[in-house]
Amino acid sequence: MFHYSRAVLRVGGRLVGACLFTFARWAKHLERYPFPLRHAKFRKISKQTSDALQVDLKFFGLENIPQDETFFLVSNHMSAFDPLPFLVAIPTPTTFVGKDELNKVPLLKTAIKALDVKTIERDNLRQSLKVMLQVEDDLKKKERNWMIFPEGTRIHDQQLPVGEFHHGTFRPAIKSESTILPAAIWGTYRVLKMKPQFRRYPVYVSFLKPIKKEEYANLNTSDLAELTRKMIQKEITYHLRPLDHKTMSEAKEKNYRFNMII
Repeated sequence: MFHYSRAVLRVGGRLVGACLFTFARWAKHLERYPFPLRHAKFRKISKQTSDALQVDLKFFGLENIPQDETFFLVSNHMSAFDPLPFLVAIPTPTTFVGKDELNKVPLLKTAIKALDVKTIERDNLRQSLKVMLQVEDDLKKKERNWMIFPEGTRIHDQQLPVGEFHHGTFRPAIKSESTILPAAIWGTYRVLKMKPQFRRYPVYVSFLKPIKKEEYANLNTSDLAELTRKMIQKEITYHLRPLDHKTMSEAKEKNYRFNMII
């Protein structure tokens, strides 16, 4: 529990203050505050929160992040913490699609509105389609990137493979002819546990080779979903998971692990 107490002491005041004042003001008057300004603030707070939670972010493939065009990022999903490493790593304006439950958390509701996050009601097909159309229209403007977790839910068991990707989530990218950036994330499932096992928490994010519109021109959404899922699964299986195992096996020397709680 002290894991969270320490984080609250380090960054809690700034987070609450930002939600009550800065984000609340932005959420009421989005048109007055350019999105790049809002995104930059969220990047800074995401980094501060990661540091407060003793997270060591390890990025791979940063050169694969498009710098001269907007893109549609897809990733596996392991934890509520997942969006933060991506916000830290991606320098260009980026927002994401999340689940509707985010709107039930008072301060978080204000924050995600300030970042223009779109939320989906997973049991409401009509509402989900409406959100996807909004994302598609926004991608066509070529002003910011969008991020989504196509599994639709968090995979809590790290021994399980990447879940099936919902092919409908790829429609906005195809219709807007956006570059698709697959990414794999690993290690976030440890960060928010109530009984911490580690002094520090390594989190790995790997950005894979972007898929240009010419490369998926002859693919339907189902084929594209399976292609990206396999790319991400391969990266986790042959790179991130072995690297994490090596890091954790050397945890005593690396100062990660303390009295392990089973």
